[in-house]
Amino acid sequence: MLWPVLLLGGCCHPDTIWCPGERVETRLHWVDDPDLPAELVLHQVGVRAGTWLDADRKPWAQMIEAGDLRALRQGDHRAGDLVLDGCLMVDAYPVLTGDLPLTAGVVRRVRVVQDLHEQGAEYWVRRPGGVRLIDVPDADPDHLRDDPDLCEPTPSDWEPDPEKLRIFSPEQYYALVRDQLPAEQWQARGFLVDLDVAGPA
Repeated sequence: MLWPVLLLGGCCHPDTIWCPGERVETRLHWVDDPDLPAELVLHQVGVRAGTWLDADRKPWAQMIEAGDLRALRQGDHRAGDLVLDGCLMVDAYPVLTGDLPLTAGVVRRVRVVQDLHEQGAEYWVRRPGGVRLIDVPDADPDHLRDDPDLCEPTPSDWEPDPEKLRIFSPEQYYALVRDQLPAEQWQARGFLVDLDVAGPA
């Protein structure tokens, strides 16, 4: 079965770049509201939930299972059969959740998720429902570019001048360059990966 998996920037080990046809192993979380268009998420998926205990052996979350898929779902810890809407996300905090079981699957497709933002008074404001996907050959972080891309390339031999170096908060920088910014921008959120995981026997 194909499962949509969100892979946000920084979630993968830097030596791992997922590409179609590759078999991968990862720890997953279930996301009930991934903020994606309805056609990109799963609906009415039957799973089996077990109770996941915290370090003090107290009920903390659910471990959901469907075939060879294992994923942690927070917000509930009751065991039993469930029907869910949503998608999966690669665990962003493996140091904290290292005991989670791994799910293995084959990558079938990789797309960049971009969200449309408009200029606001103090910062970029995301436009509800403004999401688009772009097919890419792999999940290399270099594909996570905004459109238009406002970053200027830095020469390899460039070194900052401590006397001229200034550090701005995102809000300060936005206020400084706002008049030079486009009215809207597609900002890269991460990747959406179609992961093929063996279903129930």
